[in-house]
Amino acid sequence: MKKSPYARFAVILLFIFSLFAVSGCEKDPTVTPEAVFEEVKATPQVWDGTKRADISYQLLVYSFADQDGDGWGDFKGLTAKLDYIDGMGASAIWLSPIHPSGSYHGYDVEDYAAVNPTFGTMADFRQFVEEAHKRDIKVYLDYVINHSGKGHKWFKEATSSMDNAYRNYYIFSSNPSADIAAGKIPMIATEGASGYDSGQWFSISSNTEGVFKFTLDWSNASRPLITITKAETPDSDNPDNSTANAKYLYFGDGVCKKFYPQGNNVYTLTVDFSSNWGFLIRTSNSESWPVGTKYGAQSSSNSTVTFGVPFALYTSTSNNSNVYDIKFAGGSQYWYHSHFWTSYFADLNYGSAATAETSPAFKAVVEDAKVWIDAGIDGFRLDAVKHIYHNENSDENPTFLKKFYDAVNTYYRTKHSEDIYMVGEVFSEYNKVAPYYRGLPAYFEFSFWWRLLNAINDGKGANFADNLISYRKEYIKYRTDCIEATKLSNHDEVRACSELGGSLAKAKMAAAILMTAEGSPYIYYGEELGYTGKKDNGDEYVRTPMYWGDNYVTSYTDKIDPAVQSAVGSVSRQESDTTSMLNFYRKLTRIRNTYPALAQGTMSAHPIVNSANAALYPSMMAWYMTSSTQKLLVLHNVGGSDATISIDDALQNAVFVNGKVMAKKDGNAYKVMLSGYSSAVFLL
Repeated sequence: MKKSPYARFAVILLFIFSLFAVSGCEKDPTVTPEAVFEEVKATPQVWDGTKRADISYQLLVYSFADQDGDGWGDFKGLTAKLDYIDGMGASAIWLSPIHPSGSYHGYDVEDYAAVNPTFGTMADFRQFVEEAHKRDIKVYLDYVINHSGKGHKWFKEATSSMDNAYRNYYIFSSNPSADIAAGKIPMIATEGASGYDSGQWFSISSNTEGVFKFTLDWSNASRPLITITKAETPDSDNPDNSTANAKYLYFGDGVCKKFYPQGNNVYTLTVDFSSNWGFLIRTSNSESWPVGTKYGAQSSSNSTVTFGVPFALYTSTSNNSNVYDIKFAGGSQYWYHSHFWTSYFADLNYGSAATAETSPAFKAVVEDAKVWIDAGIDGFRLDAVKHIYHNENSDENPTFLKKFYDAVNTYYRTKHSEDIYMVGEVFSEYNKVAPYYRGLPAYFEFSFWWRLLNAINDGKGANFADNLISYRKEYIKYRTDCIEATKLSNHDEVRACSELGGSLAKAKMAAAILMTAEGSPYIYYGEELGYTGKKDNGDEYVRTPMYWGDNYVTSYTDKIDPAVQSAVGSVSRQESDTTSMLNFYRKLTRIRNTYPALAQGTMSAHPIVNSANAALYPSMMAWYMTSSTQKLLVLHNVGGSDATISIDDALQNAVFVNGKVMAKKDGNAYKVMLSGYSSAVFLL
């Protein structure tokens, strides 16, 4: 039966209306006669699989995935979980230090050219890199070049005598305060006398060896006495495993031997002694070194003991680092420098920044970097680069970093057509970071996270875009092609979700802003699951094992926020929940990879929603992301209540929506209402 013209017109009107209702602002809202608010639905393009967005995934090898069942993460575990990382849309992985180390975290490197055997073999690592590349995922290594571990062969050789090939690899002084004041230590010269801090210098001497008897008088527990005499034959190891009132001699390369109790609070031990740093007395042999169980000297300047003369021991109930190693009198007394206030690190010595490339230490770390380039890696993350030279406000560190980058990149370019990626860590505000772009192409954007954290917790976002745009203007003064490595938290910081009060709504808000702002974003493993954790009782609490829901879960530590298991749950559990944080992150990374304006675009301010109108729209964030062929409008409401704004932009369809977003035509403009902690991205 033929329809009347009126019926056909009604059908057409109904069709147009339905398009708008489904697509949000894809069609002109004026087709709705009442001009009422309609809910905006996202209708993004289907991602074509191309990784445009330069998203990197940070993980700690030891806590990520355990394949061999020893409780520690390993390369084979990483390889088994590459599809998971690929599913996050990541085009690169940053690995925590993978070198042999005296600690669980790996930042006290003992061999820059080798892998930690706990993680597997070099062949395992190469296999991991090969499999990552098959998935279009690059591999970046954490490379710690401001210091090595005290257990590195270079340092052992350097401290074995006054005259050896490795002595200049490190910073030594027999009188640090005077040498710094006189400008005799090039790496601290521009910092001047203010650079001297006794807590940064640790005593060494020529190696002390012999059979010595240690007699410990514990009659006065607040200041016990130790007396050392020479002997002929060492005791056998104490077979008594009891820990009640036990006393231990700690010396050499981590040797810990138990004293024999003699009664009346006297303990003795005769050992074959060999140490280039001295000794300590301990009341616990726990690897965690509980505060108040470490006894030694009260200061570095009064830390020598003479044979046959009692030495009063000191302990601290607040900070073990205030207790100093005890040395033997005689021989040359020297101190080595560690800018991180721990005796386990020893600062590498590159001499003057102007001639750093000629120093033996510089040549050595460059040669070891080539080992990893040969193994297939694509870049390096350089740790704590403002501490290489100890005046962060001079041009020494940028000068050094450019020399290092150029030396490594020259070798990399013999195997690749593009430059190597290198990102530096400068834990400072943007204005301090900016001059460092003279040295490296990329730096972590801590100011991004600090401003974002304040905005969400305070519910005030109007200044956010203006701040980010001003930061980039500062960076491009030093490098026009600068790469801003944006991030939320990392392995040294309180977990983002904890900083946001444990609120998943706020955590999703932070993720949405990270993935819709300019920069090259990093995701710290577990962030995509909503992990919580604070550092109050140890860094391990922000380095929690990854809970897969299978047998790949590590058990390297028991220092874990209980909420991670009970409230956050495993990967497998979140994968089955469409509203989970994991699926939210996956949606965000797909959207960022889909749209060039988000992935590679330039951020610009919005003319209405900005810091000038902060009083009108205090909780709103707005900016444009623009590429050569595409422009997007990004809106976020960082407040907990609804916010309505009027905008003049010609909205097409929404490509991303989180929370409840409503829109209607208002004359020649649009009114958009966003519920608390909600977001929308519109194609213009």
